[in-house]
This record gives sequence, structure tokens and C-alpha cells, in this order.
Amino acid sequence: MKYIVQICRFIVGIIFIISGFVKAIDPIGFGYKLEEYFAPDVFNIPFLHDLALPQATFFSIFEIVLGVFLLLGIFRKFTLWSLMILIVFFTFLTFYSAYFNKVTDCGCFGDAMKLTPWQSFWKDIFLLVQIIILFIGQKYITPLISNMKVNYGISAVVLLICGWISFTGIQYLPLIDFRAYAEGKSIVEGMKSAEELGLEPPQYEVIYTMKHKTTGEVVKITDTEYLADSKWYDEGTPWEMDTNAIENNKISAGYEPPVKDFILDCNGEDKTEFYLSESKVVFFVIPFVSQMTEEEKAKLNLLYAELTQKGVQVTALVNNDVEGAKFPYCFVDQITLKTIIRNNPGILAISKGTVLKKFHDNPMPNSDEILASFN
Repeated sequence: MKYIVQICRFIVGIIFIISGFVKAIDPIGFGYKLEEYFAPDVFNIPFLHDLALPQATFFSIFEIVLGVFLLLGIFRKFTLWSLMILIVFFTFLTFYSAYFNKVTDCGCFGDAMKLTPWQSFWKDIFLLVQIIILFIGQKYITPLISNMKVNYGISAVVLLICGWISFTGIQYLPLIDFRAYAEGKSIVEGMKSAEELGLEPPQYEVIYTMKHKTTGEVVKITDTEYLADSKWYDEGTPWEMDTNAIENNKISAGYEPPVKDFILDCNGEDKTEFYLSESKVVFFVIPFVSQMTEEEKAKLNLLYAELTQKGVQVTALVNNDVEGAKFPYCFVDQITLKTIIRNNPGILAISKGTVLKKFHDNPMPNSDEILASFN
């Protein structure tokens, strides 16, 4: 039992540290994920919406600290009870997401590793079993280092580092960018379908709910079964389809393009291909237009004037009209904007569809710094 406990201790500790780290470097992104859970069509907890970022920061760091405590073998009761409460809560969330198909990605490992809802649920079940074993054999969890001052010192340093990592992710840019719009990534390549790349795409099946008009019998059939038997759709058939209960189920995994919904609607014209084919392009990315200050608009207006004089194609990517803007702008899905960059506004320097450099707004770069990205 002693050795089993030590194995579980190592596995749980490492997983919690990794899970917390990939979220701690991007608290804003994890906050967006929490907002999905607070939305009206999921748990409908609107008062927590504005607290999503503080919660994301706290839980990310808390996961890391618990993992470190477990590995060091300190604060045993507090650590085990905290792990148990967290994993029970996470298991409930992932089961709810999987069963009701509400939030398709739990964000358990941030953008570093995407898990399906059911994969997330079984991951949590695996961890729950490990933590139960730790509870049963907690007497075998002893301090890794006999000098407790050293253990406390290590914990304090970890906490400070975590705070710095999260602060950097909020105020500037995440230290590591796992998204499809990271520096060096090609948006053009990221948009290519599985067929274009010669890969196997995911396979889906459609489930229809059919009801017999006379007997009231209800059956569920696949789209293949529906087309194979004309009794379901022949004229005068007693069967009718419940169009509100149509389900789409993924039956096999496959390649899915990491860049989705990157479509630039510029005054009613799709100019996506144009901007992704130019050698010098700068995007002002503004996910939340209403939160921009007049000072920020003035700076963007100045940057637009200076960059266009240097032969750079400049446009803003927004989801609402920008009053007082002297720069052109194109409408893009807000989720896409929030995925591209975590700042508001943020700036991207792009060449032939490849992201050369990302800039945050603390402070906003000058035109020379942006132009240097193309050298």
C-alpha cells in the first residue's frame, strides 16, 4: 500500500501542477471558459460573470500549490481535503458538460491540450480514484524534506512565481502561447481542412427522433437508417420527425482545423484572402470595442497613419462599429477575436498569413517597433 500511495501521490501532484500551470500562464483565457459555465444556457449564474478572471487566477494558482504541497508532503489534511473537494466539483462539471453537451471543452489544460467532454470526465474519474487511495493511505504521506523551513521556503517561492506568471498573462501576454495564432504560426495553414491536408476528418452521425402519430411511439434512428427506409419519409407516413431534437454525434475523431471562423467582413466584402496574402499587414484586434478609451483610439489612429505611409496594410478586427476611428475595420466573430489575442486592443504583425509578432497595450508599441517585425 505504501508504494501505491507514493505512485498516486506523484501522479496527482504532477497532473495538478501541469493543469494549473497551463491555465496560470493565460488566466484571461481560463476566465473566458468560466464565463461559458456561468452563461444563461448552462448554469445561469450571471453575478459570477464579472468575477471570472479573479476566480480563474485563484484556481489556477491553487491547483499548482496543492500539487506542490502533495509532492512535498506538507499540510497533509488541508491538501487532501482540498484535492477531494476540487476533483468532486470538476467531475460534476465535466459530467454535466459531456452528458448535456453544454461546454465542449472544459479548459482543464488550457489551450495546451484539448480534451473532449467525455475524455475530461474520465480523466477526473481517474484522478478521483487516485485521491481516494491517498485518503486511505494518508499515513504514508510524509514530508519529502525533513527540514520544514525548506519545504515552506519552496512553497513560498512557487507561490511568488505563480503570481508573477499570472500577472504577466493578464497585464501583458501569456509567457507561452498555445493557440493557433501564436507567433510563428501560419493562419493560412491553420485554416486548411483535413481533405486539403490529406488527413482523415472527424466522422459524425445525425440522430433523428421519430414519433408515430397514431400510437405515440418514439424511436431514435441515425441519418443512414432514415435514408435507407422510405417508411420514415414516404407521403402519408404516420411517422413525423421532431426537428427540435436532432442530435449530432461524433463517432470517430479526426483532424480538425485549429483556425476556425477567421472570416473578415469588410464593408460587406470578404477580404480574408486579401489580407492573408499581403506581405505586410497589421491588425488592430479589438474584442471589446466598448471598453476602449479615447486615448487608445487616438493612438491607433496615429499608428494607422504612420504605418500606411510605410506601405503597410492596416485594418482593425472588431465585432462592433468603432466611433471616431480613422482606420478601416472588418467584422470578425468575437470568440475568434478573444482567441487571437488576450489584450484589448492587441496588435498583430502578419506576413503572407504568418503571425510575425504580437503586441500588448501596456504600453502600446510605436510604429517603429511594429515595422521592425517585418525585417
